[in-house]
Amino acid sequence: MSEGKRLNVRLLSDVCMQSRLLKDALESKLPVRIDVSPFSEVWQHENDPACHDVKIIIIDYSCIESETLGDYYTFKQMTCPEAKEVVINCPPEAESKSLFKWQKLSGVFFTDDDIEALVKGMNKILEDEMWLTRKLAQEYIMHYRAGAPAVTSQVYTRLTRREQQIIKLLGSGASNIEIADKLYVSENTVKTHLHNVFKKINAKNRLQALIWAKSNIGMEEVS
Repeated sequence: MSEGKRLNVRLLSDVCMQSRLLKDALESKLPVRIDVSPFSEVWQHENDPACHDVKIIIIDYSCIESETLGDYYTFKQMTCPEAKEVVINCPPEAESKSLFKWQKLSGVFFTDDDIEALVKGMNKILEDEMWLTRKLAQEYIMHYRAGAPAVTSQVYTRLTRREQQIIKLLGSGASNIEIADKLYVSENTVKTHLHNVFKKINAKNRLQALIWAKSNIGMEEVS
């Protein structure tokens, strides 16, 4: 991969042969530049100017140390609060709720995933999509729904009345067919409105739109 414009990525893992091989493999296949740091030493980089330009943090699940999670949160908030978080080497039996501590979770890769799956998923994440199993995505949505009440955003108020109706129904979990039946319109009409809504709220897919709806539509709008 040429040394053109590359996104800065931080890999939190043990500095060892495996992490260096992973770094080399990803840099050869993706437009990224990766720095490797041990999870326990992340706080040492708070004053590193380069960390303020980190776009993605890859977290090695096998190297997470619960006693230094607070240091990680402080580091992220101070340096790159909007950076996406990607978890790798996650055990298939891990509880979903153990992953929801990552507020910018964009992808999860399991111990039985190979490098091809990782590259494919990272490509999607670089395109502003998410890489989650269907089960995890559903539980992630439910986790957001159970959170603090949302405040209606200005972006929502600028949607047309029909677009507001559709995004509210989508946020409640309705399918396109169910939305069409509810509003007495065709499914193609629903798809057209959703296409416009996705552009206005900067959502790349249905999951992102669901999460956006949870975070940007207040209870006074859905009651």
